[in-house]
Amino acid sequence: MFCNYGIYVVKGSNLQKNITQKQFISLKSDNNSCLIETAMRLHHEDSLEDMIFLSHKESSFVKNSITNIKEYMEDFSKIYKQIRFMFLKESWSDLNDMYGKTFFINEIQKMMKEEEFSTLYFHRADTFFDGCTQRDIERICSDIIEIAQYYNKRIIFSLNDQTRLGQIMDDILYGEVDLEYVISKNSAGECQSKINKCKKEESNIILFTDKKEIVDFHKYLFKKDTHINLKCISYIDNKNQIITDDTDIVIFALQNIPLKDKLLNFIKKHKLKTRFLFLSDDKIIRKRDKISKMKKGISLVFEKNFDLLEYIYSIEKIIGRDFYTTVLKRVNIAPRNRFVTDVEAFKDVVYNFSNYHIYFSVVAVEYKNRDIDQEVIENSIRDLDVVYLDEQNSGLVFLLIDMLPSLALSLVTERLNRRDIEISSKQVFDAKEFVTLMNMNLSKTKEEIGA
Repeated sequence: MFCNYGIYVVKGSNLQKNITQKQFISLKSDNNSCLIETAMRLHHEDSLEDMIFLSHKESSFVKNSITNIKEYMEDFSKIYKQIRFMFLKESWSDLNDMYGKTFFINEIQKMMKEEEFSTLYFHRADTFFDGCTQRDIERICSDIIEIAQYYNKRIIFSLNDQTRLGQIMDDILYGEVDLEYVISKNSAGECQSKINKCKKEESNIILFTDKKEIVDFHKYLFKKDTHINLKCISYIDNKNQIITDDTDIVIFALQNIPLKDKLLNFIKKHKLKTRFLFLSDDKIIRKRDKISKMKKGISLVFEKNFDLLEYIYSIEKIIGRDFYTTVLKRVNIAPRNRFVTDVEAFKDVVYNFSNYHIYFSVVAVEYKNRDIDQEVIENSIRDLDVVYLDEQNSGLVFLLIDMLPSLALSLVTERLNRRDIEISSKQVFDAKEFVTLMNMNLSKTKEEIGA
């Protein structure tokens, strides 16, 4: 039969419903036969029934590779019977022009809902999306993975990371997949694979700092993900060795050079895979100084007013767990209006970000100016930030996404001063503090009205 999107389907048999192994897998190679062979072996070794083989390549191209594999692969006939082959009838760009990307996602969802299979294999996933922007590919991959999670299907992406689209997809999929293989042919012409990345069930992070702001930020950041274990240390007890083989990341935010060198030497001496991130107090670090620190074993160096989103993304890449940076892309909680005058609407924004564990800081100021121009205020904040205007009490409350309180306060102060808005008083809160304050005020209000 032919589905609306031009995919040829051969019906299969029963479905094994429980995916107990790694759910999302990436295969990288410039050899098509090796990609196909590895996918077939992985599926067979995990004893999963029925794999749908989805290809943008010509059917004859795939058949030639299958014929070559058949010559030497043991149990080929048995494995082959578990596979249903599906091919796009026309080029991706033509199909995209006719139906659009959303239609493709809907077809994948319909397939997962109605067809009986355990594994969906995208052969040379990089060839599917010629002409798409990186944002388009990110959205499509994210949607496919979310749908697969809902219907409990395994996804195997294979790609050639030597192509431009392959490199883009490789970067996109790195934070999504549980397991990544790099595949090549040895001197005997045999396909061999090695695991390039395997997502751990749990990640262990140690934070060395005596700064409350840094501690509170990290506790808020990791609290929702139960797979990430955070230990905060303001000093080291020489009686016990803190760093172990299971330590994935050390975050160092202390001005204690001897301790920093001691930890780096320990990691190097014991050949640990622990990554060392250094949060400096310096506002500007020269490139040569960063390189010098990296030569000592520091993986990444961040200046004092570092970009939180870039920092979090770096942690996600190391632990292989996409726990934060794509939340706003996946959920529709960003407010339509960045400038609000209704206090209840502003509370809704705060609670929405808090519930989804998006980090933010709040700066509340009282101003002396008689009139406040809405456009002037809007121009003082970034795209995802929100400001509440309380004209009755001459107050402005700024909610700034992914920014530490100290930086948020200085940024708001500087921008209001530049726009000739006089500040009579100001306060700053992190996300947890502000939500607690709102809840306290709400409780007091209920008591006053006898609720």
